[in-house]
Amino acid sequence: MYILYRDMRMYGMLEDFYTEARSKGILFARFDLDNPPQVSKNGNGLEVTFTDHVLRRPVKVPADAVILSAATLAADTDALAGQLKLPRNAFGFFIEAHAKLRPVDMSSEGIYLCGTAHSPKLISETITQALAAASRAGTFLAGGKLSVGGAVAHVDPSRCAACLVCVMSCPYSIPQINEDNVSEINEALCQGCGCACRNARPRPFSCPTMKMTRSDLKCMHCWKEFSDGTV
Repeated sequence: MYILYRDMRMYGMLEDFYTEARSKGILFARFDLDNPPQVSKNGNGLEVTFTDHVLRRPVKVPADAVILSAATLAADTDALAGQLKLPRNAFGFFIEAHAKLRPVDMSSEGIYLCGTAHSPKLISETITQALAAASRAGTFLAGGKLSVGGAVAHVDPSRCAACLVCVMSCPYSIPQINEDNVSEINEALCQGCGCACRNARPRPFSCPTMKMTRSDLKCMHCWKEFSDGTV
């Protein structure tokens, strides 16, 4: 039996399965994406030709059966990720808030992650992660009341120019331009990072975690406009 692969990672106790397979005579051969194995007919059977990465020579192996391993691809989650403002990696899988400290939490509060929405994984890993996500959701729902942090941004509508700087600079995509054409902050979702307060030019924001100074404005190349009263 031959197993042809591009990349194989045996982490944790899974290394024992690889060692057992090798001891039973199963051969593993790595191939390059630019030179994939070729399957052809050989009389009444099949023949697989691949380039051995050690010998760097083509090898022909007669085969009674060729079994393909199906890939696990991310579902089409463009609409969901856009509506809930959830980050994804280059392959379309969702990204947790922190791999070590918050492995099942998303960056948006109250949203939890498990299973193949996170990455391709074994059923045992999926069950473990699902139990962790259910536990986190139960903790979130168990309390009768939820308190949010006090350090949140506030908007003075009379000074907002709807320049969209806060919308583009907020890493959590919290600011939105409402129907009155002014910026609006959902205080329950605001993380108090201060990005909107620092970057908005007419200074319509106030935030306990960020105090804008004259030097901040000079760095933003808008102190002259602000001092002249043009913004």
